[in-house]
Amino acid sequence: MKKPVYLVLAVFFSFGLSAQNLTPRPEVVIPSAPLSIAEFESLQTNLAKTPEGAASLMVIAIHLYGKDQTLGNQTLISSILIKNRQKSNKPTAYKGEDLGNRDRYLVGQLDKYKMLANAYFKGSEPSNGYSPSIPLTVETFTNPYSGEESSGRIKLFVATRGAASFRPITVEKDSDGLWRAKEFSSLCVGMMPAK
Repeated sequence: MKKPVYLVLAVFFSFGLSAQNLTPRPEVVIPSAPLSIAEFESLQTNLAKTPEGAASLMVIAIHLYGKDQTLGNQTLISSILIKNRQKSNKPTAYKGEDLGNRDRYLVGQLDKYKMLANAYFKGSEPSNGYSPSIPLTVETFTNPYSGEESSGRIKLFVATRGAASFRPITVEKDSDGLWRAKEFSSLCVGMMPAK
């Protein structure tokens, strides 16, 4: 009974890729979700050497925010470009920095959409209650208008089966040489409800 549903999803997914004119980037595999900010920053040191690594770290940060807002908030701040942070001594600040007002508003949207915590991992879809495959894997793509990685800024599209199209994120090479999110608003938009 489930085979026709999977066939329809496969056809929809294949058509969606060609309709968006997307080219796959290397998948990023996260062995396990970090349990502390120190573990996240260690992962960041390894993964943020590439644009797709930076996009995956933002996905992990959203995932962590859905499980633990304090840890998630710290990882979100760490995933955003340094120049996009603001100096702060608010309770939400991490190492004396916080998200800017626009980014803080976007993070507030995550409270409305609990399924976003898993919706960007491979294997996660409405029909399985957004249960991702293990190990956690993030798929990203570019299109002809993404820009060039060599410029230090590129737009990637994060795969999701919970929306009609993949979600864009713009990442930029930061002053410390790591890639971080510059613009991620589409990652904070709702998804189809779980079935």
